[in-house]
Amino acid sequence: MGYGFLAEFATVLTIILIVQAYARVFARGLTDAEYVSFGQRVGGIVGIVGGSLYTYLFARSLMRGLATRFVAHGVVVALTAIAFSIAGSVAGHHGVPAGYILASGLKLAAGAYAGFLYSRSVSLNRNVV
Repeated sequence: MGYGFLAEFATVLTIILIVQAYARVFARGLTDAEYVSFGQRVGGIVGIVGGSLYTYLFARSLMRGLATRFVAHGVVVALTAIAFSIAGSVAGHHGVPAGYILASGLKLAAGAYAGFLYSRSVSLNRNVV
């Protein structure tokens, strides 16, 4: 399916695991409204930070199989993650919250940065030989 899909899947899975751990281990007995509120806060934070981190990690792991155009491929991973993120938001929330603008920008930066760093390491290795 692709590295961008995996980045978005890992982000959603992280949110689910955090919310479930909170509900079942740390804060038993809260009302449904309190759980929903916590889930929204976690989703906002983890969605932005985790989405960017996972985009970087999966873009970086993709680079090992490439010979050129590392930054472009990192951006493609980010765009795929963004597309899945927005599609999931529209399906689940019937809209796209404003925080998705920041999250999308950070994902693009993370994918491009992964490609940039990898291209530098490849060029440094070529110069050493």
